[in-house]
This record gives sequence, structure tokens and C-alpha cells, in this order.
Amino acid sequence: MSDANESFIENQKIAHKENVVFPIHAYLYLIKDFLTNGYYFEKEVVYTKSSNGKANWAKTARQVKPLLQDDSVFYTEFITRKVKHNENELISQIHQYCVWESFSKIGWLFSSFVPIKPRIKFNKSLFLSIIKTKLSQTFNEKTMLLFNYMIDVIEFLDKSSESKNFTYGTNEFEYIWESMVDSAFGEKNKTKYYPHCYWEIDGKEYSSDQLEFKQSALRPDTIMITDKGTENQKTFVLDSKYYRYGESKQLNHLPMSGSIIKQIAYAEYIENKEKEGKLKHSKSIHNAFIMPFESKDSSINMKFVGSAYTDYKTGDKPYYKIRAILIDTKWLMENHNRNDKIVQELAKLIERGK
Repeated sequence: MSDANESFIENQKIAHKENVVFPIHAYLYLIKDFLTNGYYFEKEVVYTKSSNGKANWAKTARQVKPLLQDDSVFYTEFITRKVKHNENELISQIHQYCVWESFSKIGWLFSSFVPIKPRIKFNKSLFLSIIKTKLSQTFNEKTMLLFNYMIDVIEFLDKSSESKNFTYGTNEFEYIWESMVDSAFGEKNKTKYYPHCYWEIDGKEYSSDQLEFKQSALRPDTIMITDKGTENQKTFVLDSKYYRYGESKQLNHLPMSGSIIKQIAYAEYIENKEKEGKLKHSKSIHNAFIMPFESKDSSINMKFVGSAYTDYKTGDKPYYKIRAILIDTKWLMENHNRNDKIVQELAKLIERGK
């Protein structure tokens, strides 16, 4: 993980930004409800004379004169119950507006479909008044939930909202980058690879797991293992760096000394635990920094760029050199679910070092 002053995204933050609490739960609910149930319409029950449909016998007996034949009673028409949907009700138009608003903002998460924008103009006070009145008159839990989410959307909006540019995202994409790399290449249970620290006070030992600093930064981002459980098992310690070297090619956008030394310390810790028999022995241990780039060639999703090392550790151990690997961001987003093919591809690139 990058330090704040090394992070690419830190240098890209907008100086003047407007923070708004976006009710994504309401937007998602309105989209899912629409895809399941369609638009909300007020239901109107109408009773009419008809020869078709389910008869309401109590009303039929009171309102329709029967025919008599051979001491038998016949009805040629009945009073039937029909349900009409009133599409002109304001509540229906407001729901259509909220659905359109939801699809306009985050509908791309579901499909490219966007409903037609309703003709009704946004009027916050009117919309809220109508919904709250309807809310007080219903006892249907699903309808109440729908109305409350509509209120959340409308409260988020204002009269000038339609002319504003809507943006969404994060100013801390480095955490997403780390998560994607870990999801694509990492072992699920990696805590056993974390170095632990201890204090001894008054003859009593306290581990980092017992103290507040148990979530310290001294932990590898991702542990990748190939040929797991075999005599050819190899362990790769990956540090996700959301740095801009892949775009800038500037040396000061590469991981610095602190990150390099930490990677070697992680690998040495794993090697010592293997010697103690506390971790499965690996044929070799390797180190790598994983950074983003935009590939101009669809056939190249990963690229080796160089190696980092320190002069206080010399020898032929593979982990003494930390490989710098660039991975195409868009490709990783599309392939963040782990599979053996991309794991082997990355492992070979790190081992080859060229």
C-alpha cells in the first residue's frame, strides 16, 4: 500500500469539491423494484355489468334482475369486479420521475436501458407533499418502503440538480487497486504470513494481536502461491502500489526505500516460518510491486519494467530483487476473480524478470 505522499490519486484530488451524501440504497431499490414490478400505479376497483369475469354474487343479486325458467333462476349478466390502473395520478408520475432519475445516475450497473424522461417537472415541495400524504394512507409494507425510498431520492435533489454535473467515484482508489490485485491473485487466508510484534512489560508478553496496533501497516497486501501443496510450491509476496509510473515513466513515481526494505522483511519472515515448519515449505519466494498502466495493445495485460534491490542484502535469493510489474487497470477490473491462468501468467513474468 502506498504512503499518502506517494499515491497517484492523492495528487489528483480536486481542490474544491462538493461533498454530498448520495442515497445509493434508494437508487438501487427503485431500479430493482422497477425491473421486477414496473411503474407504480394507483389501483381503482370498478364494478360493472358484464357477461364475462368473476361475478360478485351479492351485488349481482341486488342489482341484476334474473330470468326465471322452469322454476330455475338464470343470470345473463353479472356484477363483476375489475381493477383499473390510474396512470394519470400524480404519485405515478412522481414514481416515473424517480425511476428515470435512478437509471440516469446508476442504471449502467444493470443495463444500457434508460426509461423515457417523464413530462412532469421536478418540484421538490409538491413531490414530497404528495408522497407523504399517500404514505400516511397506506399500510402495505412494500408500498411504504417504496415511498420512503422515493422520499430519499427527492430529498437528495433540488431545483437546480438537473443542471449539475453528476460525478461519482473515490479519492482513494489505491484501496480498490489493492483489493482487485488481492482478489485476482491472492490467497484468502493470508494472516499467517503477517509478521507479529511483541512487547514485554513486567515479565509479561503482549502480542500485536492483543494491542490496538494489531491492524498496523506491517502486513503484505497479497500472498500468491503457485503449485500449492506440492514440492514445486512457490510463494509470491505482492505489494499493490497505485503509483503513476505506468503513465509518467518518471523514476520518482516508483516505490522508494521503505517499501523495498519492507518487501524483503516480509519474504524473510515467510522463509523463517517455513524453516520452523509453521508454513508449508516453498521451492522459492519472490517479491513484486504491482502498479497500474493503460495498455495500448490488447494482447499485453501485464508488463515487467524493472527490479528494485538494496545493498544491505546481497546474494542469490530471488526475493532480494523486487520485480516491478504493470497491470492494465481495465483488464484487472474485468478479471479480478482469481483463476489459475492469470496467476501462472503473473508468476512467470515475476520469475523471468524481463
